[in-house]
Amino acid sequence: MKHLIIYTHFNSNSFTKAITNKLVNEATSKGHEIKIIDLYAENFDPVLKASDMSPDIETPKDILAYQKLIKWADHYTVVYPLWWGQMPAILKGFIDRVFSNGVAFKYGEKGPEGLLKGRTARVIICTGSPDAYYTQSGMHDAQVRVNDAGLFGFCGIETKITFFGDVAMGTDELRKGYLEQVASLVP
Repeated sequence: MKHLIIYTHFNSNSFTKAITNKLVNEATSKGHEIKIIDLYAENFDPVLKASDMSPDIETPKDILAYQKLIKWADHYTVVYPLWWGQMPAILKGFIDRVFSNGVAFKYGEKGPEGLLKGRTARVIICTGSPDAYYTQSGMHDAQVRVNDAGLFGFCGIETKITFFGDVAMGTDELRKGYLEQVASLVP
């Protein structure tokens, strides 16, 4: 399986990075061909530009390289922390610039059509507050709606979403338990 991991956190010692490391180990043990995009380490520029949207302007080479990776993969795992109820801006900018019209979707006579059909995605979202808070407040449902219907599903990708809550203030045992769950999240 061609497995693309998109990791988003500025701290290379974060729990988000620990999840990413565990994903790499598990996917490798299952024989996956893995490529990783570390948006902060790669100093990704998240600002959407006219060249990202216009067919008359040449697409920047870095964006073309990321688009090639998106088309290459059979499966995506996206790992990020939830900040202010949203994905980090750098990840949103990546999606804006890379999952573009003509690459991840296109508009046809019947409306939008996903161009990445047959692919799957696992989105792992780390939160600082307990899962119960995010479930009760509707934030989990909002994340599912945005990531599934609004993003990956829009592109034709079958999506599963996992939440790891209370990461910042929880116990080491809680975090260890989450890391143990990662093996079951790798197809």
